[in-house]
Amino acid sequence: MTTSTSSNNSAHSSNNAHHWPRLTLAAVLTVALLGFAAIYQATMGLNVVSTEDGRRLDVEREPRDMPFAAVHRAPPTTLAAMLRADRRVTVVAFIYTSCNSVCTVLGSEFQQMQQIIRQRNLQDKVRLLSISFDARDTAERLASYAERQHADPAIWKLVGIDSEPQRKAVLQTFGIVVLPAPLGEFVHNAAFHLVDSDGRLAKIDDFDMPSQALADAVDMFEAHRK
Repeated sequence: MTTSTSSNNSAHSSNNAHHWPRLTLAAVLTVALLGFAAIYQATMGLNVVSTEDGRRLDVEREPRDMPFAAVHRAPPTTLAAMLRADRRVTVVAFIYTSCNSVCTVLGSEFQQMQQIIRQRNLQDKVRLLSISFDARDTAERLASYAERQHADPAIWKLVGIDSEPQRKAVLQTFGIVVLPAPLGEFVHNAAFHLVDSDGRLAKIDDFDMPSQALADAVDMFEAHRK
């Protein structure tokens, strides 16, 4: 009797052992397919592998118009109007004047780009624009910052946006994420954003590749003239 029960149990275990790998394989395949579908959607058809790459690819596929945002300059104007009126390609970087980290790097790179623009006589093709996302950066503070950076207003302008909703709309359009940090600082992503002659965000380059950004800006200007 005991032998019969053991045999039955053994046979049952054996059957389970045969079915178990199939069940496991099916479960793994299901999870894999679900994961693949999620990755496919999140990476825009597997053309990108990160959110940052997705942002850049999205901009190149469909350049973005500027939202309404009044910048505190004299005479009063909007960001969209200021970008369209000039007809040059604008290299845009987001900063705040009290930053002691990545904004310092961006400032140094803009200084070098400004010098190259002068040396190569590119003033009629490319200009630079720093946009502050810090509500504390008044027109006076930005003017002081521009002076410290030796910004030539004919090539490099600095602006702020007083309205918080309008400021958020601009950050969203450019894909800039700003998070509060200790001691009144911020953590934010950084890049060179190229705005074409029609005032649309059309390309994004790495913030540590100023030469590439400048070359892309010149190419963008020349392509628009054809």
